[in-house]
Parts: sequence; C-alpha cells; structure tokens
Amino acid sequence: MSDQKTERLINLTLALLSSKRYLTKSEIFNNVAGYSGSPETMERMFERDKDELRNLGIRIEVRALDPLFEDDQGYLIDSDTFQINPNDFSQEEIFLLTMAANLWHGSALQKDSKAALLKIQSLDGLVATNTVASPVIEDNEDSKKLLLIFDAVQRFITLEFEYKGTIRQVEPYGIYTRRGFWYLAAQENDIVKSFKVVRIGQQIRATSKAQAFDKPSEFKLSAFLEDINSPTTSKAEVRIRKNQALALRKRHKVEEVDSEWDKLFIDYIFEEDLIESLLWYGSNLVVISPTSIRNQIVNRAKGLMNV
Repeated sequence: MSDQKTERLINLTLALLSSKRYLTKSEIFNNVAGYSGSPETMERMFERDKDELRNLGIRIEVRALDPLFEDDQGYLIDSDTFQINPNDFSQEEIFLLTMAANLWHGSALQKDSKAALLKIQSLDGLVATNTVASPVIEDNEDSKKLLLIFDAVQRFITLEFEYKGTIRQVEPYGIYTRRGFWYLAAQENDIVKSFKVVRIGQQIRATSKAQAFDKPSEFKLSAFLEDINSPTTSKAEVRIRKNQALALRKRHKVEEVDSEWDKLFIDYIFEEDLIESLLWYGSNLVVISPTSIRNQIVNRAKGLMNV
C-alpha cells in the first residue's frame, strides 16, 4: 500500500468517523484529501477504498438519503462499532501505538502495519508526532540488530557489542527514539547510559539467558528521557601541558599548577561527547576527575596504542 493511498484512507476514515451525519460521494470527493481526477476515476478509487476499509475491519454504514432516490446514498462510520475506542487510550499511548505500527514499514509485516497504523491514526487526527519522520525497521542487518536489542530489553538478556572502538557489556533497560534515531538505554559499570543504535557494531550478541539481571524498580524510561531532555551540567577537572590544548585554553579559565602543567575545569552535559573531545589531546592532557571519565580515557588510550 503506497503512502499516498494510506494517507487517503486515513483521511476518509477520519471524515466518516467524525461526521455527525451521512456524507454523500460528492461531499467526500470535494472535502477528503486524496481524491482527484475524473468523476469515473474518483468513483473507482472510492469503491476500492471502501473495500480496503472493510477488509481492515472498519464497517462503513450506507443509507439512502432520499427514499425516492435510492441511488442518492450517504456514508458514515459509527464510532460505536469502531474496533478501537479512542477513550481507552491517552495521547501518549496513541503515539506509542502509532510508532509501534509504523516500525515495520518496509518489512515483511508492512501490510499488517499499514492496517494497524490506519486504525490508530483514525483515533485522533491530532496525535503530537510525525509518523513519517519516525524511525522505521527495514529488512536488513540493522533490523536484525534492533530486533536483538528489543528481545534483550524485554527478556532481560545482557548484551555485548562494539561501540566507538570499545567492547561494551551492558544490561539493556529500554529503547527509545530521538531526532529520528534509535537509542538503547542500558547500564554499564553501574551507570545508565544512552547508546546510539546506528553506532553499535554489527557483531552484537547476547551474553546470557533470559532473566539474567533485575532492572531497578526505580528506573523509569520516561524519567530517564526527561533527564536527557533537561540535562544537568557536570564539571571535569583536567591538567594540560604548557602551550598545548590551545582550543581548551580559549574556552575555559586556566590556572597554573607548576612549570609543566596548567589546570582547568570543563563544564559538560554528555559524558561521551567530553571523552571524545579530550582524547584528541593524547598525552598532553590528564583527567583528574571525575574518575569514570578518567578511567574511560585511560582504557581507550591503551586500546588505541594496541591497534
């Protein structure tokens, strides 16, 4: 099913579902986006669309608008007969259902996902999301990687993968999307971190059986995402050699330590971004605190020397 046809079916369903009275074909053709061409063309499109909706389990009621002219018919979807009650779902739940159905666009489940997406979208035309821009799962190596992550999150299976040149061993807590990309929220070394899925190496593997760990009861993915969207600033203390790291010197206040080293403090939000930027300075920079960043830089530097 093409995106254009899906959009037209959504528009038709919304129109017939929200109307308080039976709509004529003329009203549908003039007001529902997606119908164009000659009257015969629109007639054929409408007949196919009606069959499509019925196949999806959406019942269209037909009634003669004038007892004297049976050909003058009106069309309506009775909200009481609709398979999904919009009052049963919050706006957030409708968004999640929409995203779940949209995930499988382009995969073997595309037909089923389009049907589900059509019904869900018809619940509320004001869902605060752009499903077209939402990440999707294609039938390729990335889909296998993502499916493995989904399974690990659901069944509490530990994972091992390469991420930015380092082998990571994590306990997956959740998966989410941000700015069109998938992210894994997972605990590594007692810290819950975010891993961009496209940067995870293809050699990802499960390293345990199901129920290998207990996700902390206090961990809530929604709260984790709030922290990401409203991050707090942390501070790192570093030492830099004299006359080195000029870019850092321009951005931060420098204090002299001795004849060889100077000291400065760096405010940061994302630990990973800071680590990547500091690695460029090699032996001309030493991290004093926090310990977690210091240890990661030391380990990565050793790994680079062994390459």
